[in-house]
Amino acid sequence: MVVISELARIRADGRVIDARMTLDRMIGLGWEPSKVIEVCWRWEGELLRLANHLGLLVMVAPDRQHLAVLWNHDAEGLDATLYVVAGDKRKFTRVPGELMINGNAEAVTYLWFEHPAHASPGTFICICSRRRDHANYRVDIDAVTASVLSVQPCR
Repeated sequence: MVVISELARIRADGRVIDARMTLDRMIGLGWEPSKVIEVCWRWEGELLRLANHLGLLVMVAPDRQHLAVLWNHDAEGLDATLYVVAGDKRKFTRVPGELMINGNAEAVTYLWFEHPAHASPGTFICICSRRRDHANYRVDIDAVTASVLSVQPCR
């Protein structure tokens, strides 16, 4: 089975965050905060890239065949679209920015990804904020179809 490998995140300052880099090591090296503006990975030996000068947050889905991508639309990173991207980059699927919460269609802002200890191989988790009151919710998403599987309040 083909999987995403050698994922690297390139920061605006040119420094590269590879799979071995930790936050503690970045701090130890004296790195100042800098947004990630490009990501690259290997798929069947080919080097693939995504870039956004406003920034992006990327996670490899547990199936290692898809990327979850928060694509920033503003310099502050407060307005991002969530996409599921196939490892070969042939398919980009937008996850809706409106979710059913307590039976109501609610506009949300996607914020970050979570890495649960026992994730299903075909599922990833993103935390979002309901726009009208900024309440946070956990959203379980199918990595293959980009379908929302569940929305639960964060405690």
